[in-house]
Amino acid sequence: MAHEGVPLVVIQRQLGHANLGITSVYLQGIDSSEIISTVHGRPSPTISASAGLQIRR
Repeated sequence: MAHEGVPLVVIQRQLGHANLGITSVYLQGIDSSEIISTVHGRPSPTISASAGLQIRR
């Protein structure tokens, strides 16, 4: 998941770690440039400019 740019807190929840420090220990062996290239290779998330907006009158 870290290779795909999933936020650390999401990985923490998926692994069931109570302490974020434990999760980060697991990820120390991953090369930063590998993470960056993976994130840059993914398409950017896009949503409509009006998504989630409600106009109340």
